[in-house]
Amino acid sequence: MSVRIVDDPDKIRLLADFTRTEILQLLCEHPMTETQLSKELGLTRAAVGYHLNLLMKAQLIYLERVEPEEHGILQKFYSPVAAFFIVDYNRIPNDARRYFIQTQIIHLRGIFTAFQLRHRFSSVSPETLEKLAVAMLKQLENTGRKHAEEGPIENAETMKVKIYAEALESLIKQDEWHALFKESKELKL
Repeated sequence: MSVRIVDDPDKIRLLADFTRTEILQLLCEHPMTETQLSKELGLTRAAVGYHLNLLMKAQLIYLERVEPEEHGILQKFYSPVAAFFIVDYNRIPNDARRYFIQTQIIHLRGIFTAFQLRHRFSSVSPETLEKLAVAMLKQLENTGRKHAEEGPIENAETMKVKIYAEALESLIKQDEWHALFKESKELKL
């Protein structure tokens, strides 16, 4: 599965964690063991094991395969159940909401930085940016639902960019946000 819409508040809370987000990102690239993740993240195996256990219990990852290494120790390789997890905005618990809004603000800053470099985009207030981040979370969910039934994908990053682009394109067309993006004459609307 390429996209999973997460609507369980407990699972959403699990995704509101940088380490678990990084683990899922790394596992999207290729299956990895606890030891490989530990080295990549600079964390102890126990810390990685803790996060893997939480993700397994929540059924966000699965054990893809087990291989014996040269000393007979079994190596467990983990993979995510989807390449892209999108949260249902209306189901985000209050204690996790700030995490997801701030994550979208970071993405939007990147978008506005690109617009600024290319199109002399004017400034955006923090209030507008936060409101747009909430709108983007909702639009990502809508866009993600269209892709949720797609089968295996070749490149997770390309698919994520495609979904973000489709979500942004939908936001640009909405009356509330059209004027904000209209300021750039070169930006296709």
